[in-house]
Amino acid sequence: MGICVLKYVCSFGISFKQALDMFYKGEVPFVRLLVPLVVGILFAWFWPEVLPAQWGMGGLLITLILFAILMVCYQQRSLYRRSWILGGVIHVFLLLLGYVLCLLADQRCHASYFTTDADAFLCQITTEPKLTGSTIRFQADVIQGIKNNNTYQTKGQLAIAVKLDSIHPFQLFYGDLLLVPPTFKAIDPPFNPAEFDFRSHWAKRGVYYQTFVGQRQLSLLKQESRKSILFYALQLRRKLVQKINTYLPDQEAASLASTLLLGYRVDLDKEIVDTYSQTGTMHVLAVSGMHVGIIFLFLRFLLKPLNKNNRMRIMGAFLIIALIWVYALLTGFSPSVCRATTMLSFVVLGRAFQRSASRYNLVAISAFLLLLYNPLYLFDVGFQLSYLAVIGLIYFQPKIYRMIYFKNKLLQPIWNYAALALAAQLVTFPISIYYFHQFPLYFLLSNVLIALPVVLLMYGGVIFLLVPFTMILKPLGLILNGMILLMNAVLQYIQALPFAHLGGLWINTGQCVLLYLIMGCFALLLFQANRKVFFAFIGLVVILLMNITYQLIQNQNRHELIFFSLKKDAVIAHLSRGQGTVIGIGSLSNKTLDFFIRPALLSKGTLLVKRMSFGDTAQSATYRVSSNWMQFGWFRILRWTSAFDSLRYTRQIRVDALLLSGNPKVKLSEIRNTIDFSVLLIDGTNKSYCTRRWEEEAKQLQIPYHILNGAKAFVVKL
Repeated sequence: MGICVLKYVCSFGISFKQALDMFYKGEVPFVRLLVPLVVGILFAWFWPEVLPAQWGMGGLLITLILFAILMVCYQQRSLYRRSWILGGVIHVFLLLLGYVLCLLADQRCHASYFTTDADAFLCQITTEPKLTGSTIRFQADVIQGIKNNNTYQTKGQLAIAVKLDSIHPFQLFYGDLLLVPPTFKAIDPPFNPAEFDFRSHWAKRGVYYQTFVGQRQLSLLKQESRKSILFYALQLRRKLVQKINTYLPDQEAASLASTLLLGYRVDLDKEIVDTYSQTGTMHVLAVSGMHVGIIFLFLRFLLKPLNKNNRMRIMGAFLIIALIWVYALLTGFSPSVCRATTMLSFVVLGRAFQRSASRYNLVAISAFLLLLYNPLYLFDVGFQLSYLAVIGLIYFQPKIYRMIYFKNKLLQPIWNYAALALAAQLVTFPISIYYFHQFPLYFLLSNVLIALPVVLLMYGGVIFLLVPFTMILKPLGLILNGMILLMNAVLQYIQALPFAHLGGLWINTGQCVLLYLIMGCFALLLFQANRKVFFAFIGLVVILLMNITYQLIQNQNRHELIFFSLKKDAVIAHLSRGQGTVIGIGSLSNKTLDFFIRPALLSKGTLLVKRMSFGDTAQSATYRVSSNWMQFGWFRILRWTSAFDSLRYTRQIRVDALLLSGNPKVKLSEIRNTIDFSVLLIDGTNKSYCTRRWEEEAKQLQIPYHILNGAKAFVVKL
């Protein structure tokens, strides 16, 4: 059925030359209009200081006036002979429009943006709260500030985490109004090498500040106006999730059914997510074009009787469009769902009015409208993957499918689906490696095996959600439960196979761009021989190989020492010729290893080969560790703990770094009498008041210092 959706939406078979001809002949006007809009958004994101928003809006007004003048003079001055003039004005207008929209999406530029100069803030929850353990997290609009019992209007968004009361926890829903204390702070940047950039992640959603408060610090206000359309949609989704949990006995199966059908991922287990990610089937868990397409085919089948005449067909088309937008609303309006729903809406309208349009134009118009609505969508990973995948399907899938011909009618749909998976993976693998640092080797096998089960689950799931009768729901729930468990078992078996996926793959932005340029040249050469393109292809491949080789040589010759910046923890990593040794306090937690240590090592081409605790004794050709005395290459470290407070030395000891750890009760002036050191390091195991005291004393004594908590990691090149 998934293949039928793609055949219905995309009449494949357009060559690259035809696509270029369509671009320049104006048959895909929104492709041409999309380019300057995207360029303007990129300029505003990377170089926002180039042009103030006010000047940009002035430029928009000037180009609009110029456009109006040109339109008036179009026939009189024979401007159709110089169409590039009008086209240039339109492109400049769209470039400025993208620039201004992106700047205005940053609400910090507004005069009414919220600040700490308030007694409290009135906030409205704008995302569905997610409960993790005893902490609930959500995003909220700051709509009013309260100062001296007076209120004033504010703008801005805030990421809020609430520690719930263990005895009487309250429930929060989309649209609730809260009184929040003004204790927010700016979202921290990444402090360690290759650490996930939460500040950039939230900035792409228009959020720059966060707060963590206890339940008793908040006041929950009753507000009837919270019951918007989205509120009712999310309320309905919660009821449907509860229905799934009631009739599917296995919690794992129920969680996956909620994710697959409704995009509700709160209860999804991390191990299941890893299974789907490492087998190349993650798109199943992200409600996307495939899900919308299956819903569309289901609706088209139900409304088939409306195709008797033109009036009924148009009514059916609008009803289908309304229902797929309801489904998009129900699943949370993710960028991939919005893309698919917008495209399908234009396709359905075109078929109803017996009009056809370029498939590339449909992709471009959906992207154009979404970026006008929210220019920050451009930096959303789901948005990027969704559009790259559909472009790959439109262009590469028919070429791949025609490479092999099967006479067997059973093999033809299997090969068709395999061609879909190959086309999507071909176009998305560079950006997938860039963001997720892994590549599933058995993605083709996984996708072919779950293709039919997913379609059956979607159709069975839709029937399950619509049917109210218990006598049908019980057996249907058991069938869905069994199918999901079987599908999970198949994917877990593939995940356990040798070399199921390649992990620890790191490419930089330049390498990702080079891969896409090489892919574009390859597409040209594959279907249209061109000498210049061939030399460009060879040149790009050589540049990429040289870049990778240089990076490998750098990693092999790397000798570094990393003092990680962590809260309530202390870790040192020694990197030498692709091998990493990590020293920490006791056994490192999985969170510390997975989020801080391993990304830093893998990004530098280093494998973790040894783990030690402070106090251990070890020696190799490049380091020597004895209790709290450490030497890596030429760099010597003394880790000063409370055990050293009572010790006295007869002569002064020379080290390169003094690491204060575990809240020792000592003054820096006393340490300097016995220890000669070049830099003072204060790790995250120390209490904040101790850190502040040592910081003030270091400034007075003019001692170079670095705090390993809330600041960049300290890196030493050996």
